[in-house]
Amino acid sequence: QPCSCIRLSCPFRPMGHLLYIGPPTEPYPFSPLYCTSFKMGLKLMFLLLGLMALASAKSYTCSPQSTCDNIVSLVYDKFRNTSGPVKITFNVSKETNYEWESYDGWYHNIAHPDWGGADMPMERKEPAAYGDGVYEIAGKDRPVTVLISNMTQFGFTGNGSMTRTGFFIFFGQQVVEDMLDVQLPGCIPEYENMPVPKCHPLFDPNCQSERFIPFLRSRYDFRTGYSPGNPRQQLNEISPWFDGTLIYGPAKGWADALRAYTRGELAANNQDYPLANQVPAMNTIGLPYANAPPPANHTLLSVNRFWTIGNPRGNENPFLQSMQILWFRVHNMWARYLVKYAQENDLGGKWLDDEFIFNRARQFTIATHQHIVYDEWMPVFLRSKLLRLNRTTIPEYESNPGYSLYYGRTGYNPSINPQVAHAFQTSAMRFGHTMVTPGIWRRALRTSPTDTCLFGSTATKPNSYLKLVGEQPNGSKTTIPDDPGDPKQYSMTQIAKYLTNNFNNASGSGQHQDFLSWLFNDSANINISSEVTTNTGVYSMYKNPNQPLFNTSYTYGDAPAQYFAVRTCNSYFNPQAPIIATGVDPLFLGMASQRCEHEDFVITPDLRGNVFGPLDFSRRDLMAVNMQRARDHGLPDYNTIRAAFGLPRLSGFEQLNPYYGVRADVTENIERLREVYNNDVNKCDMWTCGILETTDNGPGTLFSEVLFDQFMRIRHGDSFWYENWKDNLMFTESEFYAIKNLTVKKILLLITNISDFDISDHPFEFTKDTVCPQPFQLTEFIMDDCTALQGRDYYADIGSDWMVPFIWGLVFIYIAIVILVMFLMASYNKHSRIALQATLQPKYLMKIDGEDIMTGVGQVIIATEEKAGIKSTNRSISFKVGPGKRIILHAGGVILRTIDLRNQTNIAIQRASDNPLYLIIKIANEYDVIVRCQIPLDRTALQAKLTNYCSQVGIGVRIEEHPKSVMLRTAFTKSDRQNLLETFFRAVFQQGGQEGNASIQPHILECELTRSEFADSMGLKEDSIFVEQMFQLIDKDGNGFISFREFLDMSIIFSKGSPEDKLKLMFDMYDANKSGFLDRDQFKKMLKSMMELVNATVSAEQMDTLIDSMFIAAGFQSKQELTLGDFNLLLRDHKEELSGAQMNFTGFDVEIPEVEKDSVGASKDTLPSRLRKKETAPARARRTVIRAYSKKGSHKQPEGELPQSTDVNENITSIPTEHHTVMNSRIVQHFYVFKRYIENNRLNIFYLNLFFLISAAIFVERAYYYSTETEHGGLRRIAGYGVTITRGAASGMMWTYSVLLITMSRNFITYLRETPFNYYVPFDAYISFHKIVAFTGLLFTVTHCIGHGLNFYHISTETASDLSCIFREVYYRTHYLPSFLYWIFLTMTGFSAIILTLICIVIFVFATQYARRYAFQAFWFTHHWYILFYIFMFLHGSGRLVQDPLFGNFFLGPVCVYIVDKIIGVSRKKASVSVTRAVMFPSGVVALHMKRPTGFEFKAGQWVRVACSKLNPEEYHPFTISSAPHEEEMTMHVRAIGPWTHNIREVYDPANLQGAPYPKLSLDGPFGEGHQDWYQFDVAILVGAGIGITPFSAILKDIVHKYNIGARIQCKKVYFLWVTRTQKQYEWFTDVIREVEEADTKGLVEMHIFVTQLLNKFDLRTTMLYACERHFQKLSGRSLFTGLRSVTHFGRPDFKVFFDSLQDDHFTLPKVGVFSCGPPSLTNAVDEACSATNRFEGPAFVHHFENF
Repeated sequence: QPCSCIRLSCPFRPMGHLLYIGPPTEPYPFSPLYCTSFKMGLKLMFLLLGLMALASAKSYTCSPQSTCDNIVSLVYDKFRNTSGPVKITFNVSKETNYEWESYDGWYHNIAHPDWGGADMPMERKEPAAYGDGVYEIAGKDRPVTVLISNMTQFGFTGNGSMTRTGFFIFFGQQVVEDMLDVQLPGCIPEYENMPVPKCHPLFDPNCQSERFIPFLRSRYDFRTGYSPGNPRQQLNEISPWFDGTLIYGPAKGWADALRAYTRGELAANNQDYPLANQVPAMNTIGLPYANAPPPANHTLLSVNRFWTIGNPRGNENPFLQSMQILWFRVHNMWARYLVKYAQENDLGGKWLDDEFIFNRARQFTIATHQHIVYDEWMPVFLRSKLLRLNRTTIPEYESNPGYSLYYGRTGYNPSINPQVAHAFQTSAMRFGHTMVTPGIWRRALRTSPTDTCLFGSTATKPNSYLKLVGEQPNGSKTTIPDDPGDPKQYSMTQIAKYLTNNFNNASGSGQHQDFLSWLFNDSANINISSEVTTNTGVYSMYKNPNQPLFNTSYTYGDAPAQYFAVRTCNSYFNPQAPIIATGVDPLFLGMASQRCEHEDFVITPDLRGNVFGPLDFSRRDLMAVNMQRARDHGLPDYNTIRAAFGLPRLSGFEQLNPYYGVRADVTENIERLREVYNNDVNKCDMWTCGILETTDNGPGTLFSEVLFDQFMRIRHGDSFWYENWKDNLMFTESEFYAIKNLTVKKILLLITNISDFDISDHPFEFTKDTVCPQPFQLTEFIMDDCTALQGRDYYADIGSDWMVPFIWGLVFIYIAIVILVMFLMASYNKHSRIALQATLQPKYLMKIDGEDIMTGVGQVIIATEEKAGIKSTNRSISFKVGPGKRIILHAGGVILRTIDLRNQTNIAIQRASDNPLYLIIKIANEYDVIVRCQIPLDRTALQAKLTNYCSQVGIGVRIEEHPKSVMLRTAFTKSDRQNLLETFFRAVFQQGGQEGNASIQPHILECELTRSEFADSMGLKEDSIFVEQMFQLIDKDGNGFISFREFLDMSIIFSKGSPEDKLKLMFDMYDANKSGFLDRDQFKKMLKSMMELVNATVSAEQMDTLIDSMFIAAGFQSKQELTLGDFNLLLRDHKEELSGAQMNFTGFDVEIPEVEKDSVGASKDTLPSRLRKKETAPARARRTVIRAYSKKGSHKQPEGELPQSTDVNENITSIPTEHHTVMNSRIVQHFYVFKRYIENNRLNIFYLNLFFLISAAIFVERAYYYSTETEHGGLRRIAGYGVTITRGAASGMMWTYSVLLITMSRNFITYLRETPFNYYVPFDAYISFHKIVAFTGLLFTVTHCIGHGLNFYHISTETASDLSCIFREVYYRTHYLPSFLYWIFLTMTGFSAIILTLICIVIFVFATQYARRYAFQAFWFTHHWYILFYIFMFLHGSGRLVQDPLFGNFFLGPVCVYIVDKIIGVSRKKASVSVTRAVMFPSGVVALHMKRPTGFEFKAGQWVRVACSKLNPEEYHPFTISSAPHEEEMTMHVRAIGPWTHNIREVYDPANLQGAPYPKLSLDGPFGEGHQDWYQFDVAILVGAGIGITPFSAILKDIVHKYNIGARIQCKKVYFLWVTRTQKQYEWFTDVIREVEEADTKGLVEMHIFVTQLLNKFDLRTTMLYACERHFQKLSGRSLFTGLRSVTHFGRPDFKVFFDSLQDDHFTLPKVGVFSCGPPSLTNAVDEACSATNRFEGPAFVHHFENF
């Protein structure tokens, strides 16, 4: 009985050493005995048959790479066309070394290795027709592509092809995917969007107009597109060879990712599964497949959902992916064959190597693919061309190719370039689009030939067309709702079943006319309620159900639900769902049973309008894209391309198709085409006219010629072609014929579960032998609707609409927080200093006298002027009363306010009637005290105690109650009182000044000043003797207040009175008993009150000596009392000063008029001529006093004393002075200002200009580069010219922040200062230059950040594909849509930018002057973040987001200098210095005397950085060396003003050390500064304020030392001005000045001390002090207040007058050096004075300054 061999689980059927290629279920008519006992007999039989066939066909010659011993059996021609098993013997020679072909297409042609290489320019066989002849898109004079598509390629589907199947058309898609990929857009993205005609049914249904379909131009070779001789050439991303690119990927790395690395196989879901059950492994590693959003749900999905296949675009649709699975299994099939063969033949060596098996299987798979494409698929595709060649198959490889371009040589031809032609890619190969169906049937597997063919349903939900044809039983039409469960409705399957039986024809397609007639025929009576099963199969061409062509039983819609037909438009990029649901076999069966669409001009709506698109435009018109792509590639018109391929031009549209005038549809369509192109065939696009050439046989003349040419060039230009096996030695003859024996059907049987009877022998063709032909031709009418067009707002949908402002908001919040932290730290440090000072100096705490009546009772409210709802500042206070009649308000040991009640008779206390907490105390001539108590009982207690106290001192109390709002609205606040007093003083000076009398408002006349307000007006303390005496003098009525008239009388005396009037006023002040006499005690009291004003202290002995000398000088030796006349005589020498003396007032914003008058013979001769007219009285008085000390020989030097040097001209009398002409022209003055400024700052100006020019050049160069030179980058196209600004700013940042390192190299700068370079480079300005460079960098940074903030907005609105093109160094998965947060947090460039911004904000905020002053440690700490800053600068560039890193180009030089500088600094820090002595001064200054380190050299004026070992040894602070270079010891004077300096004072306080050795100091330095250049000027002016005199202590000692030892120095005269607030602040410097005075034997240095206790006032009080100082100076040759020969002044120096005088005195000198050190207010005043003086002819005043 017949039997079948047992079916193996593996499709390999081994029989001895033979491998059979055939269907695994094929029955064999052998009994089990034969199956088991006659294997060897079968071998012998097949061998005998093979030898017989070989003898009859041709003699066999062993191939070069094999020997006859390796050939066990051969494959014979007689078995090639059978479906039975075929045997193959593999080459096992150990001598054979195969050449593996590359993955990128290179070296397929040894003569031209790059021909056919991936990423190479495409072939252009026709002339380029770009709009400008170079690169602009062609066809701008042609119609809009969307209009052409809509007018000429529209129609209903449902007309099936006569001979071609769905399997054929989708196999053709994978053929294209293996040879070309021009899908990637160019970088930069170039949009040539396609306009949509108004009211387009798909793209503009609402008739909005101005709609566009996005279109990106193709990627091109950047070496092209520069001239008409070198037009733009697009690139083919992959190789054009049929080399398995779609199976293994476009590169080796891709192929490696697909491998299983076991048995040479590709990775599968399970490597042990049978091939029929295998699918590729999941894409867990994220290979970058094309991953457009599936239009069905319009959302981006993870690329990991795909299977790992070679074709980057293989996931476009399930039909294409099924082909990927087919070839994936073919590779593993060959790999398993090879492994099995090696096992059965006990082969070792390379046969056990996975790499060898993989590559060998790859060769077989590629050869199999080449064979199937050229021998099975292409004859079906190019039937029209073959008919013209009188052939049915492609010409043999070894015969004449049969096409006109390459005659003469057969087989491999190295002169053939295989690259894909533009005409092929843009138009000809797209011919397959016309045959694409709207969907694919899925057919269930059958188990026997007699089983019914089961097809799935065509729709899963109601279709817009089928809703129109639903029928109720009575025949009336109804709309089928979305719920098919309604019993009155019929399912889509029932409707489609009706269509199956009523509209079938021989082609399997619905007859459109019949279908449309039925669809819109209201009288149709169709009964579809019964089950419909047809046994008629495919009918004849005409409707005749009684004449079936063959009997096949099939049903439609009865397959399981998951077998529904797959709608093409809804399956894009969701390919796995239908395959996972049913497996791939039903798709193969469905495609093989289905006709593709008819070869015509009608395109399925799934492509023409519903092809996939990006997120922002989910549907596109692929036909419009075809035409636009051709124009993008510069293709000329249709006729030009025909001529390029050797075809005649057409003269009219009617010549396009032979069916013109025969078939109505063809004729009508050509006429529409004629209308669209305005009857100009020479403007017709290749695609449009080429598709109209189509006939039933396939592509027309032009397309078939282009296609045939391309396929032949690929075959004959490939040295690795499988048919070239004799030359490339890739295969033996046995292997070659085994490949030739394979067919598509055999492959499907080997790799699927499909049975032989279940699929046709020729799956590419639809014939009468087609197994299970389709029920009917699929059409869009009976399938799911395509999802509608959808858009995407990239900016809003990814959250950028809130992310961008949110991030910017966070940045500003962060800035605010950093600033707040800085202020909090500064505030904390301030309070810490106060607390520390309170701890260290408890004796200075104020003791507040009086009796506590309430402690912490409430809060003072300092109200503003807003009376309605008064705003206030609150603080807790305490109350004291007494001693005497006064109320004191204080808090924390500080008196806030003292209210004098001595002249008050009653006060008022107002209580809030509606609030138990508020209370207001109203006192005449005082602003109100507004109190909010903590609890109601406190208010009651406060009221009671105040009332009790007032009754005790005889003051009445009036109690009032008002509503709180009324109380606060009528309250007389401090602001009200201040406004009143300002008006008061203004009125006084208007009445007493030059403005004449003016009407005074009554409330001003009634206003009276209290004692405290009077003291405040003069800037003095209320309890000072001077205030007491003056107040009593002015208060004529003795009521305890100064009225308007009383104050006016006093002011008139000072503004208009004579010196005698002013002396009388002074006399009356201290004539307390009004006796008309002043005794010695009263005169002494007067002088003490004056000295009290400036905190000056004079011993009793000095005071008596002073008074005696003054009395003797006036001839009053014997007098004990002075009359007014005696007083005038005593001060007769000071009338000039008194003529200008006034009583100045402070604390009020009132401009006091100055009186210009010459009185008492005040001389102006010594004043520079240009200033004489504008000299004011105070200035004249000051000049008079200064001149008093400058008169040569004005007093006789006492015997035995050193000569006094107080004359500014004393040592330069030999130099003649010239009085110059006053230049009244403002233009000339401004010219001199500019000239002097240039002269004094020429080096600074030069290098600043150089720096700014370089910065500008760097900015402009980068901006220009990104504006014009980087169009291929694309970023500017997206972000506009903003990106050019940001890139310029970025380079500016790199430059400036690199230069900063040079300015931080202190050792390097100090060294260069001592070289001749110092004459050409202003090294002293390095700190200022550091600030300027940093500020410039900050400006660039802000510009860069703001620019990129805007750029990121533009970036966030772009498609992910555009961004991946622009930012090629940034990788993200294709499903990922990068948001604003992604760019700034998930890229190295963005993340480092955030860190850099945060660091930059912190550094710059804490680098402000305020932070450096009050939070120095924070400044120092944050400034050291520069290390992190530079690290992240490098990381920022390493991201390569926009460009290659450039920071290193700027950074390398400066960082080398800085590193060397730091190495020097670090080496010096290792040495410690021993402190030998520490001297504590009462003013908080500690003098540290140190042992000078060996080899430590420095210059006067230099400074060092100091760290204390007992404190933080790494915390360094700068201090100036106060000792001179010639001294053996080094000294530094440190003033305790901050935590660190206070700690230093405590650490080195001998009282705290208790005999322990002084802690050591670490020094870093010395470092240079401008003060050490004093010797470069003939005249040097040194100005110091406060602790700023420290550098001058060393300079002064060094000056005198050098001058006395005869050192040759340029400087001939030095003026030293020290500005200090009180005498107590310079007691530590007295010894230094005394040393200089004693050592200055030649009068080189002249010193002046300015005491600024009275600010800048020069009035009656300081005039008296000058008088005393002069008398004492005459007497002893020393200052009354300092004991020095230096001149002491009271008030701030007028630098302008002083410098003007010196300019006159040193008129012939070219320059005068001015060196100032102190707070900015001082250095600014000196700088302004220098600028003002430089406006005139004379020596230029060159200012060098340093701020502390």
